Amino acid sequence: MRHSDWIRSQNQYLWEAMQTHRFVTDIEKDQLPLDVLRRYFFFEHAFVETAVLIFGHALLKAPGFAQQRKLIATLSALSEAQLVWFQDCFAALGIGTKGSPLPKAVDDFATGMLGIAEDGDYAAIVTIMMAAEWMYGTWCMRAHQHPSTEPMLRAWVQLHAEPDFLSGADWLRAEVDREAAALDDAGRMRLADLFGRALQLEIDFHEAAYDSTWPVPKAEGNA
Repeated sequence: MRHSDWIRSQNQYLWEAMQTHRFVTDIEKDQLPLDVLRRYFFFEHAFVETAVLIFGHALLKAPGFAQQRKLIATLSALSEAQLVWFQDCFAALGIGTKGSPLPKAVDDFATGMLGIAEDGDYAAIVTIMMAAEWMYGTWCMRAHQHPSTEPMLRAWVQLHAEPDFLSGADWLRAEVDREAAALDDAGRMRLADLFGRALQLEIDFHEAAYDSTWPVPKAEGNA
């Protein structure tokens, strides 16, 4: 068994909880409420800068030039292509760029993931990002088989089911496999614990999109 598979197996309950979260099943059934989608995109957009910082820490702690080259490409995609995508998304859905203070679960997701990147080593960082990207790739591959009728949601799912994204998730798995192979049992369990922490943060983050008390910011002219 690959080390990445073993790490996931130690967190199977959390993995299944995320794969069957109502956010995922609502998308698969094409019944995600539009305000939930708007909140989710606003929260996800707010996380992009944090993701850049996380991968920045990975770049600084990477063990070699091959890893650094891959991470530079990832940072470029996050800071350029993804931000442009969100601009189009916000315009299409009438989402404003300024809203109320973010819910605690959304803040906790950012601070929790960034804290692991700041305090941890390279193995820790690729493990938590593997959790996020492997999780997304898995459910988006399913959802992609039944495209949403909402164009921006359909595009978002497709983005995470395309070969470029899936190859990035596979690269993270390979990095975790290599890093874990050099660790003892306690070190591998540490990575399994971090994988579980990342999944729990993801679960709470996606649940926050259903908080109807958080007002979705409206773009100017869409009041």
